[in-house]
Amino acid sequence: MVGAGPQLLGRFTFTAEEIVRFARAYDPQPFHVDAEAAASSPFGGLIASGWHTASMWMGLFVRAHGAEAEDHAAVIAPAGVGFGMTDLKWLAPVRAGDTITFFTEILDARPSGSRPGWTIYHRTGSARREDGTEVMRFELKHLAPDAREPRSP
Repeated sequence: MVGAGPQLLGRFTFTAEEIVRFARAYDPQPFHVDAEAAASSPFGGLIASGWHTASMWMGLFVRAHGAEAEDHAAVIAPAGVGFGMTDLKWLAPVRAGDTITFFTEILDARPSGSRPGWTIYHRTGSARREDGTEVMRFELKHLAPDAREPRSP
């Protein structure tokens, strides 16, 4: 809960194939889809799209709350409904071979005034390389059923 510190959501190792596959579909900038072009970019090589990194965080966050793709009984996933993200920052590039660890931390939680049994959460999301370098950070507000904090991976 609030003040408990960052909670681990999980880890993911980005491969060149996965970086290119995601980027071709959603962010086809040359430094995401073409290793040769990426070599002459300011990044000096192929890097993952920031949206790829953010999408990995979201998938791990939803799964940590117990929502499975096969569970169609619930209209709203136990992770709840997002109100929006602020202060999204991609702080360092994610390269093929990087294993990224994803975290969340609750900054504030309060009962919903209009939905009994629901809580409004204000939290951070973050991601770090194995060497401790933070690669992404943002803040998120969302409405979720009470007592549905993420389980450990």
